Parts: sequence; C-alpha cells; structure tokens
Amino acid sequence: MIKISEDKIKFKRKIYKQKEIYYITYKKYWDGGFDNDASLSDKADFYRVANLFSDAIKKIVSALNDYIVIGNNFSQKECMFESWSDKKSYDCYNNLRSYIKKNKSYALKCSEDDLIIDCIVENNFRYLACIDLYLPNSKVILQPTCHSELFIYAEDYNKILPVLKEVTDNSELVLSKNAFDWK
Repeated sequence: MIKISEDKIKFKRKIYKQKEIYYITYKKYWDGGFDNDASLSDKADFYRVANLFSDAIKKIVSALNDYIVIGNNFSQKECMFESWSDKKSYDCYNNLRSYIKKNKSYALKCSEDDLIIDCIVENNFRYLACIDLYLPNSKVILQPTCHSELFIYAEDYNKILPVLKEVTDNSELVLSKNAFDWK
C-alpha cells in the first residue's frame, strides 16, 4: 500500500448516479455484521461470507488487471469511517486504522495488500467503515456494504460483465441487477 496524490487520479462522482447497477449478494442477509451475543457458529458464518466477498473483490481486480484506490475523495460518502462512539472498542476497526490514516489516499495491489482488503470488507460489513474501492483503469467502483453485498458501479458494464459472471459462476455469491429511481 502506498500513499498517492489524489490529483493524479481522475474520478467522476457522477458514476454513482446510474439508473441501474449490478451487485453481488449472498443468500443470507447480514445487517451490520453480527450481534455482540452472537454464537461462535454465527460469527464463523459471517467471516466465511466476508471472506467470499473479499476473494471476489480480489478476483475482479486481478481479472481487470487493475489496482484499487481508496480515500475520502474516492468514495460516495466522502468519509471513510463511521462516527460511532464505541468503534474503537472493535479490534477490526483498530486494525484497519493502523493501515489507513484520515484524509489520505492510497493505492492497493491485490497481490501485496490482501490483508488490508480483508480488513476493509470486514469493517464495511460491520458498519464501522464505508470505504469504496475505485479501480481507476477500469473506471469501476466496488462498494462493499453493511448489508453483505457488493455494489458495482461502472462507466461501461459491457467491459466488466464477463468478469463479474466468471467470479460469481459456481459460487455461493449471486450477481444481480438493480434499478434506482433518482429523483
């Protein structure tokens, strides 16, 4: 992971205002991770699913021969971390913050930064962070959400649809399309 200068990366925020986007889901819906009193079995299931999504992200980035850019200016919310008062009590949040500093932008490579990608997915799924993953060469945003899904925003879905299908074929993950009514 290296710090980068934001002005060298072209990013158009209008990519978020599409009428239809693709997304990847799982059969079980995790809203914000697991409860504090969750059983070990539930926690294990959550982390198994988070790992499926993390692996899918890495496969997408690798198949597109791209890298990931993260930072406040490359995200829908313009803020990478949620503002919960107790977030510092979560080890996963503290682990991620040891890698990522506020108001900085970074370039990640799947081959070198897979642990950081895992941390981002876990924190986004647990609603402690809202870090979008921008793929600058492909003009794609991968947005892991706290609802155990991965929203995919792209300037041209025709270029990435074969990759998305390949990643979700023969997998527990499901590729779907969603329509939005932006008024």
